[in-house]
Amino acid sequence: MNCYIHVPFCAAKCGYCAFYSEAGAGDELIDAYLDRLEQELYFAFGICETVYVGGGTPTFLDCTRLERLCELIYRRLQIDGNTELSIEANPETLTAEKVALLRRYFTRISVGVQSFDAESRKRIGRRCPQEKLLDALELVRAAKFPHWNCDLIYSLPEQTAAMWEQDLRTAAALGVDHISCYALTPEENSRLGATFDEDDERETEFYQLAEEVLSEYGIHRYEISNYARSGGECRHNLNVWRGGLLQGYGPAAAGFDGFYRQIEVESLTKWLKGTAPERDEIPLSERLNEIFAVNLRTTAGWNAAAWKQVKFCDSWEDRLKIAGKLQKSFPEYLQISSGSIKLSPEGLLFWNTIAQEMIYGD
Repeated sequence: MNCYIHVPFCAAKCGYCAFYSEAGAGDELIDAYLDRLEQELYFAFGICETVYVGGGTPTFLDCTRLERLCELIYRRLQIDGNTELSIEANPETLTAEKVALLRRYFTRISVGVQSFDAESRKRIGRRCPQEKLLDALELVRAAKFPHWNCDLIYSLPEQTAAMWEQDLRTAAALGVDHISCYALTPEENSRLGATFDEDDERETEFYQLAEEVLSEYGIHRYEISNYARSGGECRHNLNVWRGGLLQGYGPAAAGFDGFYRQIEVESLTKWLKGTAPERDEIPLSERLNEIFAVNLRTTAGWNAAAWKQVKFCDSWEDRLKIAGKLQKSFPEYLQISSGSIKLSPEGLLFWNTIAQEMIYGD
């Protein structure tokens, strides 16, 4: 079992963000959230292979409430020595006390830097001063988390290839074992969504530059947007991409029981009142195609043993037939052998098109 806990609080909404969050919430509302979360976690079941705490900004909570959240996780969830425990953090919310607290409870921290250039951060609504950013990263580095990630965004307004390369080299030099690189996209529910136009050629240039630069540091792409040193891959994401069981807690959190996907209501007020989650019910064949398509985002793709671990899976021979049919439309983008199905490096760039054809094609 994998668990995701959505902490829907942040200091302010960033211009690119389309995730559900409540900006500037007070202690009373946060306490109500923690009370409700404690009730939800009471019914948790199964040993957690991974726990991922995201948001919002989990580290928006003060130390007292952050520690309460950590204790809830350890008290209510079944965690053992092999559990990966990840938490997202924004640098402007980190203090020496918070970092020390998180180091006691989590094996992995993901820091939302987005850009090391102060003006670039300002353009997308990030409020972290340069000095605070550098201080926070030094605190995290010195804490020696077993694993830590740096989030970066590329194709920002007025960002040049040289600026993007500098961001990549700065992050790699920190000693991180994982870097996530996302293209700025015009999300419908974000502030920048109505004003930002995508440039596919520029995005492709920056996408390719990321792999070229990070490989110099032993950090290699293992998924379209994610890079890691050997052993630094995020197990939570890998498990979810492969159709692993997922239990979601908190407003807007998603879960998956192997057949049905359910999403908690995207409203803190309604979630606090116990509004039932929405269930996503689709035919099993379509669900399996969806799972298969999602993990094709990874450079490793699928093999027979990995597919066999998917709940309610069909046969590997069926997967080979489906992939073979798809390869006729995309001969340069699919690499198929008797034991492996994956996308070529060029095919990863066209994953959206290939995935849509796999899920919705005839």
